[in-house]
Amino acid sequence: MSQPIAILGGIARQRILMALAYRGDLLASAISNVMIVSTGLLFLVQLMRQVPALAGWSQAQMVFCWGFAECAVGLVYFIFGGLFVTNHRYVLGGELDRLLVRPVDAMAQILAENLGLDDVSVVLVGLCVMAYAAPGLPPVEAWRWLLLPFMLLSAAGVVGGMLMGFVSLGLRLHHRGTAVGLVTQLAIFNRYPIDLFARPLGWLLTAALPLAFGGFYPAAMFLGRPEWVGFAAATPAVAIFCLGAGYLAWKSGLSRWSSTGS
Repeated sequence: MSQPIAILGGIARQRILMALAYRGDLLASAISNVMIVSTGLLFLVQLMRQVPALAGWSQAQMVFCWGFAECAVGLVYFIFGGLFVTNHRYVLGGELDRLLVRPVDAMAQILAENLGLDDVSVVLVGLCVMAYAAPGLPPVEAWRWLLLPFMLLSAAGVVGGMLMGFVSLGLRLHHRGTAVGLVTQLAIFNRYPIDLFARPLGWLLTAALPLAFGGFYPAAMFLGRPEWVGFAAATPAVAIFCLGAGYLAWKSGLSRWSSTGS
């Protein structure tokens, strides 16, 4: 058990050292990420200035929800960033064979080799936005705020598990990962309250592709709207299910994987 952990630790450390060796590129990428996410925030703030309350949601609630979801997205890119290059780099590029000869889980190696240090800036932006919006929220029990890190990790786990499941399709279909892009595009909707959308879309984001659990639902734990707290409380269970199902799909695909040299 200690050997795999030591190997993964060494891989992650090497990834961090490589990123820090090019501090200029790391800083430029971080600034670029901040500028991109800030564009969405500016649009939302301008919209809420024109419409102070949207379907019963105040500006503070909308901004907090946006910040929470953006923070979760930053965690997804930081922890699960390797999933975005798995099909192109490891499956089609042939690097998966290199991982399979090591006594460490291949998925764990992919994640460790691709930690997204520049995406920490997105996490920080999300945290700052939440801190800015929190004083304007309806009061909730103080203990809920202790759950904030746990809920953020759960939200990231939901999206990460779904991405893992879609990535596993590359082991069977040998495609570049367009299905992964579909998940990231649909994840835009998790930044806003689900009742703002048409009911079919709400059902899709809750049951079929539970991306709402990657943003709005866990954020509802802190929004002072009791009708959504049940969904928020279910987020950790949904995260466990998504991660478990995604990993099983990956292992199933890996069992049928044909090496590029075979």
